[in-house]
Parts: sequence; C-alpha cells; structure tokens
Amino acid sequence: MKQIYLICVAGLSTGMMVQKMKAAAKEEGYECEIQAVGSAMAENIASKADCILLGPQIRFEYDNIREATGEVPLAIIDMKDYGRMNGKAVLEQAKALMGEA
Repeated sequence: MKQIYLICVAGLSTGMMVQKMKAAAKEEGYECEIQAVGSAMAENIASKADCILLGPQIRFEYDNIREATGEVPLAIIDMKDYGRMNGKAVLEQAKALMGEA
C-alpha cells in the first residue's frame, strides 16, 4: 500500500486536503495511506514515504526538505488545486510522482 505524505508548516492546514484525497482514492478504489505532517517531521517520514507533497505555502522549504528526505519523490502541490481543495487532482499528482499515472 502506497504511503503519501503531505507536509505543511505544522501539519494542520493540509488536513482538509488529506480528507479530500482520501475521498477521491476511495471513489476510485485506490488503496493508499495519506497523512499530513509538519515540516519538522520530514526526515522521520522519509523511510516510510512513497511520495511527499509540500503545501504551496512552504514551497520555500523545498531544498531543505529534499535534503532531509533523500531520493523520495517530492513535489509542491499545485496552488490552484490546493486553493480549490481538489483532492482528486492532488491524488493524481501523487500517483504521477510515483510513476502510476
């Protein structure tokens, strides 16, 4: 089962996006675990993550998180999809990042 992590400053603002993504995954029968965490947890989750998505509000932390997470697929959530809470689009972004799209 794929492990998808969303990172924001404290892990709170991405909580709603996680719920939207879980609903989209359930609708299409895609089995995965999706969790939101704070940026301080990046190094701790790297060994468990199949991909990591950053909230657009912390895109400035990309290089630091890349360094902490090594080779784990990493991307910034599209600001438009994040603003619209488009869980389906963000799930598709995660799947593409993992080579599943």
